[in-house]
Amino acid sequence: MTESPRHPFTGRGLGRFQAAADGGQPFDVPTRTVRLLLRDPDEHSPGVDGAWWPRGDNLTAELHDLVSALTPRLGRTERIAFDWNALSVSQRGIDAPDGIDIVGPAPDQPSGLMYVYGSGELRLRLLIIAPTLDADRAYEDMQKAVAPDLGKI
Repeated sequence: MTESPRHPFTGRGLGRFQAAADGGQPFDVPTRTVRLLLRDPDEHSPGVDGAWWPRGDNLTAELHDLVSALTPRLGRTERIAFDWNALSVSQRGIDAPDGIDIVGPAPDQPSGLMYVYGSGELRLRLLIIAPTLDADRAYEDMQKAVAPDLGKI
């Protein structure tokens, strides 16, 4: 009896992405819903623009899905600045052909914030919610992060 070969990445092109014809990011549609909450585009805040609750400690493993979710708001992602942990650095999920510059934090960048830059230096500041946080607390923290600043009404 002959066994058929196993294809663990069926349908995902083994991680080899092709640039989109329209110049968009070369990533597949997200494989699962990104736990991301963004402020309304018309609301401006000196704090953050949104909150992301990744599923694990290796943030780079989820970056393709995050970038895909941010594309309607940000356009093509050019650079992501963050204080990457050792696991994320050792198991990067973004490679040079993906067209995104993965860098360390800017000198004035607060710990726990990820800066995602699009075309023309458009920037989103994302609060990173700890993946180990329980769902109720994570949702509450995400809601607080994007709540309108009521003191400025």
